[in-house]
Amino acid sequence: MIHVLDTRHLGKRGIIATTALETNDGIALFDTGPESTFDNVVAELQRIGASAEDVRHVFVSHIHFDHAGAAWRFAELGATVYVHPRGAPHLIDPAKLVESATRIFGADMDRLWGRVAPIAREHLRVVEDQEVVRVAPFDIRVTETTGHATHHHVYNWDDVLFGGDVAGVRLGKGPPIPPFVPPELHVESWLDSIDKMRTLGAADLYLPHFGRVTDSLDAHFDALEQRVRDWSTWFRDRIRAGADEQELIPAFAEFEHADLRGGGADQSLVDGYESADPSYMAVGAAMRYWRKFHPAEISAAPAR
Repeated sequence: MIHVLDTRHLGKRGIIATTALETNDGIALFDTGPESTFDNVVAELQRIGASAEDVRHVFVSHIHFDHAGAAWRFAELGATVYVHPRGAPHLIDPAKLVESATRIFGADMDRLWGRVAPIAREHLRVVEDQEVVRVAPFDIRVTETTGHATHHHVYNWDDVLFGGDVAGVRLGKGPPIPPFVPPELHVESWLDSIDKMRTLGAADLYLPHFGRVTDSLDAHFDALEQRVRDWSTWFRDRIRAGADEQELIPAFAEFEHADLRGGGADQSLVDGYESADPSYMAVGAAMRYWRKFHPAEISAAPAR
């Protein structure tokens, strides 16, 4: 049985989820939420008749704090944590990760994410693209899916897919959106990852933001792909026109919110999307992407 556990991050429901799979070897948890919500996840485990000690396997999609921040807590209780090769060093020694995040979140680090601590090597297992992890009765396949982060995996078993952030943020009856965040946004890789997920043949998709997708996965991935293309093009055109970061932050928020409302989201749901994926983060991500990978495309058009 699969359970969606609400972390209730900052007291808000329906923003960050973990996904719990009942196995013959205890609970397999897909993402953990931040350490600041660990007690909430424990309460959710108790709701389904389990305990924190019952979590024997933790599969992290990637190492951002809202996804893997509490992994060390479960590792201390004996769980094995499965992670991308590029993510593993930062779970063993999170100092650089904390330093990078502090530049973005500043004094809000503790309130948002809680305590960050290293995971002992003996509780960490690096998994590679297309590796299969046997957690009876399930064979859990690992697929590398970059674009949102270079250390991102999705996991599938039977006809179920746990999609991490590369599969989109989708709240309530709102549309799927791609969480553009610095510093690793890469549009071409994201589009390739969407194609990879399509080929897995899943019937059910679970998202960290938030829960089970209940309609057509083909339609979900089509809409997600279109937004990856449309949003990146929107940024390209405005950066080329000379817009700076301070101009782009409110302009993109207005653009994204209009897009969400056009996809059926009311204002309350728009606010939820902002909590799950703050729009301002897309600005730095997109500016870095275009400047690093396609500088010629954002050069101002020559005067005529």
